[in-house]
Amino acid sequence: MDYVIKNYKNLYIRLNKNGTPVTCAEHEKTLFEQSKAKNIFDSLPKTLKRLNFKVEPILDVGQNKLNSSEDRKTIKNENYIIPDQITQWIEKFGICDDILKEAQKRKEELVRLLSDADKEFSNMVHKVELEEKIDMYGAWEERNKWRKNRRKRREIKDELLIISNVLKMDFRNLDRSTIDKVVRGLAKRKFTYRVVEEEETENVV
Repeated sequence: MDYVIKNYKNLYIRLNKNGTPVTCAEHEKTLFEQSKAKNIFDSLPKTLKRLNFKVEPILDVGQNKLNSSEDRKTIKNENYIIPDQITQWIEKFGICDDILKEAQKRKEELVRLLSDADKEFSNMVHKVELEEKIDMYGAWEERNKWRKNRRKRREIKDELLIISNVLKMDFRNLDRSTIDKVVRGLAKRKFTYRVVEEEETENVV
């Protein structure tokens, strides 16, 4: 493993062509073996020692991530109790989801009933068309059947119109199971402590 000599201001040490330690930027730093890095660090002149240099290992990316993850402490909320206010909203939104599902089911039923009413009316029209004679009483009966069919069809269409317009609204994410999942997440929350890097202070002698 390689080592560098640096301080908290990201100022590094390198050896010039005469082998003398001098300060430099990160891209100019010199990599040392551990023993050599310590020897150079111990023999730094006072002017450089005042800059609070230290010896640090160069970790590869995988090792750095592993250590960072291991060093971070995590706490979990094990005793979360759902507040009454949230429970009330869960129930209200859940009821909305139930109503929308019921409306969708009713819409499908109304489409079928509308089709049945149209078929029934078509049958009555063809009956009148193909019958050669009809008396006044028969005509009155047919008239009442037609009227009943048309009024029934109008009621179906009006209800279907209202339900269809509501279902056109964007309620795709309003789902009881989705809400329950969010609430379950509240009880499983955890917090990972942030890594706080302590800044070194300069000790000017």
